[in-house]
Amino acid sequence: MALIPLRQTVTITPFTGYDPDYNEPSYGVPYTQKCRFSESVKLVRNQHGAEVVSVGTFYFDKLTDIGLDDRLTYTNELLAEITYTPIAISVKRALNGKPLITEVDV
Repeated sequence: MALIPLRQTVTITPFTGYDPDYNEPSYGVPYTQKCRFSESVKLVRNQHGAEVVSVGTFYFDKLTDIGLDDRLTYTNELLAEITYTPIAISVKRALNGKPLITEVDV
């Protein structure tokens, strides 16, 4: 059971690498994952340590396999489909070290 209710879904398209001929990014088979999406603007640090503006945060149950090059496609309640790329990924853990929530800032 999730720590917070996960009543929304997101389609995750995993990054598989670059095409050797054209150096274009290639992606794997998309899959859906339960989540909670919170739209809020905040400053976060990316993988290079620079401060960037995040427009929202995805919350996933436990430890979720998401990379910084993956694409997250979210459809909101108005049926608008928006594709995001992660800025920062963090895992919140319990005192015993088990993962509780994965936060993905986009």
